[in-house]
Amino acid sequence: MYRYPKLLRGKFIKRYKRFFADVLLDGEIVTAHNPNTGTMKCIVQEGREVILSVSDNPNRKLKYTLEGFLVDGKWVLTNTILMNTVVKRGILDNEVDELKDCTALKSEYKFGDGRIDFYGEREGGRFLAEVKNATLFDDEYCMFPDAVTERGRKHIGLLLQAMEQGYKPYMIYVCQVDRPLFRAAHEIDPQYAKALDDAVGRGLNVITVMTDFDIDKGEVRLVKGGVFRADR
Repeated sequence: MYRYPKLLRGKFIKRYKRFFADVLLDGEIVTAHNPNTGTMKCIVQEGREVILSVSDNPNRKLKYTLEGFLVDGKWVLTNTILMNTVVKRGILDNEVDELKDCTALKSEYKFGDGRIDFYGEREGGRFLAEVKNATLFDDEYCMFPDAVTERGRKHIGLLLQAMEQGYKPYMIYVCQVDRPLFRAAHEIDPQYAKALDDAVGRGLNVITVMTDFDIDKGEVRLVKGGVFRADR
């Protein structure tokens, strides 16, 4: 379980230059850092309630960080950087069934010509896991990505290389909405969808989890997500 140190509620006004968002907070417009490079097309809407975290670091340019939006009565957590911390805490707390009883876990593991989010060890051997935050959805599916992602395709390739070297490879999709199914968004990035489906056919393991967020306590837990459906 991850616990936010402090959260404030405001009203979303606009997003601009990808990494900036204006928020109405206690009658004042503040600019917050938006750590999400995707389109957030299902989420961004003027007037929606949002949550901000607060930094006391005097060296930070922006004091506030945009953490999530209230969508149809449910909080959608959009801070993609934070999700790695949430997943790490969840793995160590045995919230991810497929990775229970992990005996070692390292972040930002250098592999090949890139980095993978996690290196871990379990009784079954070594594994590598990459985390993706999924905020795209319709009535039935949670999906990833919401924008073309060459970097995402590279991570799939690195995981397949790792598998050839004896690592067990995992792709972890953190679904921010409660949907029964998960799939790659082939209509947005067909190359990513094909790469994922081909990799699954070769042995890549897909884990879907969902965030269970208690705003009153500021606590985030991971629970089982929707069933993965490949396009193959």
